[in-house]
Amino acid sequence: MKTEDNIARAFIDLAKLGRTDWRATASTILLSAIVSIIGTLGVLTFSGWTLYFKHFDAARAAISLYTNTASTTGIIGFWLACKIVLRRPYLSLISVDLRFRLRRCLFGAVLYLPAFVIAALVMSIYTSIRIGAWTLPFGHLQPLQDILSFGRILGMLGAWLGILVLAFAEELFFRGWLTQTLGQYVRSPLIVVAIVAALFAIYHTHYDWPIKTTLFFCSLGFSALSLRDRRLELSIGAHTMMNICAMMLPILFSHAQQHAQISTSGFVNNPVLIADAVVFAMLKGVLPFALMYWFLKKTNGWFVSKEAASAIDAQRV
Repeated sequence: MKTEDNIARAFIDLAKLGRTDWRATASTILLSAIVSIIGTLGVLTFSGWTLYFKHFDAARAAISLYTNTASTTGIIGFWLACKIVLRRPYLSLISVDLRFRLRRCLFGAVLYLPAFVIAALVMSIYTSIRIGAWTLPFGHLQPLQDILSFGRILGMLGAWLGILVLAFAEELFFRGWLTQTLGQYVRSPLIVVAIVAALFAIYHTHYDWPIKTTLFFCSLGFSALSLRDRRLELSIGAHTMMNICAMMLPILFSHAQQHAQISTSGFVNNPVLIADAVVFAMLKGVLPFALMYWFLKKTNGWFVSKEAASAIDAQRV
């Protein structure tokens, strides 16, 4: 456990490459808010001001500032913060070797997909036991009729690219800056991870509490991957694939919903208990990441710096 904490601290303490005082933290938040406001004003320039100010709500505006921190404006905001306020390399938010590796993102996405399929099969078995009949976890395979049309394919490719950018933005904020910043005030990585998971669930304001619970457990998985690997690419890839799966389920399956833990068709005549919701949240939010973690541990798939790899090779010789 001590070794795991030391590995986690290696990523968290990248914050010490720059300023870590409370003034720097406050200035970073302020700068991100300013960038978010500028981005909103830019959108309103084209969409119109009247309707926005007619229905303006201060509480919603405050929530929007928070959610925009983990969006494309957040990417720009943290880049500016690293340059102006934190005075540290931008890539120190991403990896211990100050590099971004796209192939590792793809590796994380490829690893998540079979892990998600296994979790779906386990959910199917659980559902079948509960209702006494075999059922698929996401409904029946029934793709949309125009799924192979040029417009649909082009739209899906564009959506996948957008999902990748948003997954990067969310991981940069939650598993990058927020984790590293909280880690300067809270010594225990486990407590930091739990706080980040709670904020990650709250961030998704458009979901109800059962799905927020699932996202809480997903955040624990993302943090486990990023802290053990000492970089964000695996969690970015897994996050991207998770959201792509959520998008594709209603396109490929009947009665499926985005981020739904269970098949709504399977429980038509059977009440969904609180225990069922908890079990499915655990299966969808914990099992895929536990399988990924186990696979990476068994195959020595964690990131190793060139210096460490050279030392290991020298010891073998």
